[in-house]
Amino acid sequence: MAINFDPIFSGMQNGPEKIKGNFDKLVDIQNWSVTEVRITPINGWSGGGTWKKLKLGNVTINAFSASFISPKIDSVPYAVQVSAQPSGFPGWRRIGVFSNEHPENMLFAADQGKMNIINFGSTNLTAGQHFDVNDVWIEVA
Repeated sequence: MAINFDPIFSGMQNGPEKIKGNFDKLVDIQNWSVTEVRITPINGWSGGGTWKKLKLGNVTINAFSASFISPKIDSVPYAVQVSAQPSGFPGWRRIGVFSNEHPENMLFAADQGKMNIINFGSTNLTAGQHFDVNDVWIEVA
């Protein structure tokens, strides 16, 4: 059975042409690149990770994966800086943190040159506790 698209597009200004034009703008697969940025822990934290950016034309697929291992902290503030913020990493991004030792609603956030874990829900940390941060997002320029 053939589908008649005329009723869908009739009366639409630049209907099918506009839709095709949007798809044409989405990705030029001849223009692509991959960038990998290392995430290096600081302030006594260990572990690390990567932020990979796959750019396809004007679409960028971001994949962030890091694992941070705590030092001993006797008095934990609300936010603890675990790494420096790489150039270009979005300050608006908020990522959930997974930890077997801390089931609280922790967040990983980058702002003003710092990458922080926020809201530990405890007053101290023993050395060697693991905090995993993983996220994927898409940006269209």
